[in-house]
Amino acid sequence: MMSSTTQQERFLEGAAGSPGIVIGKSSLYQREQPRVSEHRISADEVEQQVRCFKEARKKAEKELQNMLESQQGGSAVELVQTQIEMINDPELNDQVVRNIKENKQPADLAVKQAFENYLQVIRQTNEQALERSVDIADVRDRLIQILHNHRDEIVEGRILVAHELSPREVIEFSSRNVKGIIMDSGGTTSHAAIIARSMNIPTIVGVKNATEVIEDGQEVILDGGNGEGILHPNEATLKKYEQLIEQQVAAQANFESICQDTNETTDGHPFSLRANLEFSEGLTTVQKYRAEGIGLLRTESIYLSRENFRNQDHQQKFYESILELTSPHPVTIRLFDSGGDKFFGDSEDEQNPFLGWRGIRMLLDEKQLLRNQLRAILKTAANYKDRVRILIPMISTLQELLDVKELVRNEQKKLNSNGIDVDKNIQIGIMVEVPSVALQADLYAQHADFLSIGTNDLAQYVLAVDRGNERIAHLYDQRHPAIWQLIKQVAEAADQESINVSLCGELASNPIAACCLVGMGITDLSMNAVVLPRVKEMLCGRSLSEMRELSQQVLQGETIDDINRLFSNWKSKVKQ
Repeated sequence: MMSSTTQQERFLEGAAGSPGIVIGKSSLYQREQPRVSEHRISADEVEQQVRCFKEARKKAEKELQNMLESQQGGSAVELVQTQIEMINDPELNDQVVRNIKENKQPADLAVKQAFENYLQVIRQTNEQALERSVDIADVRDRLIQILHNHRDEIVEGRILVAHELSPREVIEFSSRNVKGIIMDSGGTTSHAAIIARSMNIPTIVGVKNATEVIEDGQEVILDGGNGEGILHPNEATLKKYEQLIEQQVAAQANFESICQDTNETTDGHPFSLRANLEFSEGLTTVQKYRAEGIGLLRTESIYLSRENFRNQDHQQKFYESILELTSPHPVTIRLFDSGGDKFFGDSEDEQNPFLGWRGIRMLLDEKQLLRNQLRAILKTAANYKDRVRILIPMISTLQELLDVKELVRNEQKKLNSNGIDVDKNIQIGIMVEVPSVALQADLYAQHADFLSIGTNDLAQYVLAVDRGNERIAHLYDQRHPAIWQLIKQVAEAADQESINVSLCGELASNPIAACCLVGMGITDLSMNAVVLPRVKEMLCGRSLSEMRELSQQVLQGETIDDINRLFSNWKSKVKQ
């Protein structure tokens, strides 16, 4: 047993980033914000600064290539490849060189300016685009650090405490044997959290003041599953968590056998558990825990490399790689969910980007972008008939759905006329994430082939809470009674039209919430694959009648506290 300190025990609250319990010493990481030169260079210095930039590019690419080679077996391959493509982006590189030659900027300032232009529009779109901006800023900062001959240092084998981490940093530090991660910022759907989960690094996000209260070398307990940390644990707390770690090891060993079981309740009613996926590195966990296909394939990562997004062959290869490794199960491909196709020049800021030009709104304005993606999906579907489904994001009017269906029919006709086979029965569904759609679910169910409830966005729109705003984060809770009422309404609408309804938001990752959803008739759930065994264990351990009873009680709840009490009582009954 590890000895505790004499300092008073302190509890830290955050959000569950990646499950797992670890005990260890802290290593405080403060990313150095690169300060760039402010002076202008002389004409004689131009070529030397251009050479410095090109050498920095080569070194950054070499670092990423080495990282790529170390990720055998399905780690963050797609993300690293995307960063390599970004470093070699000709438009970005030309902009940096122009800044040096025409504006007489030193290399570090030229890099900063070029990337800031690149980020202008990205930061004004939806949350997924904001996550992309973290990746882009990380490439920018790494290039500047190389120009300054700087390297990030941490103490290996400890629990890393940081204000925030980029996905690349998570990958890099994993090779230095970090035991766990605690971050001030970030959410459960952030890329850093997704990568940490894929690499099985216990992580807590959104702790707010962790870097202020935790000093280097202090003893910390990290419970990634519950989003909790304990600083200066006493002997009793240490003993408790050491026992929990033993239970965790035993449970982990049991997960694979759980996943071998049939997906059905104790009274024989079937359900489906699928995975949410963005990067192909997550496929290892998808296969390990036997997810029944992909309930939500995000395509935004392809957009980082803009030329590749326009390249239908590149898109098609990406889709095919997912389908090959998830056979014979279905894959639901969500159309690109972000803002405009502009990176330099005349971008316009939006005062309220979450309510702005995003998802299908943008795609119907940028029809060539949409057609390219539809063609790539349709050509892929021809080789995997009855396995590919198209999911439309940010639907808010019926006409948007009708327009997309017409575009799909037109693209199918064009492919047929060119001798290319298509899956004529490909299903087209919609994300139910805008309140107007949830309220009129009976109407949309008459025109869509399936409905997929996205509780992440639905909750923030219904509750009028920006889920990225830490000042009001306590108001954002997907278990709010109003959310349950809308979910039930959507489920009934789908049942009335005999179409499939699924749920792909974070709510499905909570085992008790999953039981409640199945009780409401939503037997198709999609989540991060790493939590699938825990959800399956709960669903297989109870009867459908018990789940229906739970859902009825939840629908009668008036406050979030009412829901939490119901969940706590349900959990205690399970333990008995």
